[in-house]
Amino acid sequence: MKGWVMADPDCATLFAAAPSPYLVLGSNLVIAEVNRACPVATGRTREELLGRYLSDAFSGNPADPDADGVRNLNASPHRVLLSREPDTMALHRHDIPVTDRPGTFEERWWPPFDTPIPAPDGTAECIIHRVEDVTAFIRSRASGGLPPPTGPPTGREALEAELYAARTG
Repeated sequence: MKGWVMADPDCATLFAAAPSPYLVLGSNLVIAEVNRACPVATGRTREELLGRYLSDAFSGNPADPDADGVRNLNASPHRVLLSREPDTMALHRHDIPVTDRPGTFEERWWPPFDTPIPAPDGTAECIIHRVEDVTAFIRSRASGGLPPPTGPPTGREALEAELYAARTG
């Protein structure tokens, strides 16, 4: 398809069809839109996500006293709002609720990426939040005798997780 150019791209259709889970956050960190891949990856419906603060929509596992996923999840969009630059978070554990078993959470690992969409005045009008579920990668490392990360991943671990997500997603 050398030289092929989409004449009039329908951005909403492109966003909806993207294979990676995406959220659009307002500058107040309220979820304004989600694509089709997001509910599949998170086990939450579109209706459960829209209009909620990011930290409320993806609250932490109350049974895990060491859980820091919510704090990590909120830190990146705040950095984006201040810096007006994209932010890549370290790979981190953020468990999600099991839909058909209230009060039960499932271990999940994610490397989130936040990108500002600028307003005319240069501030961040909204943020595109992308995640990849790399839980299978982390589990495959563990089955090979490698422990799950306990802190920010090394550059190599982050790259391996990204490549794994791209290959399996």
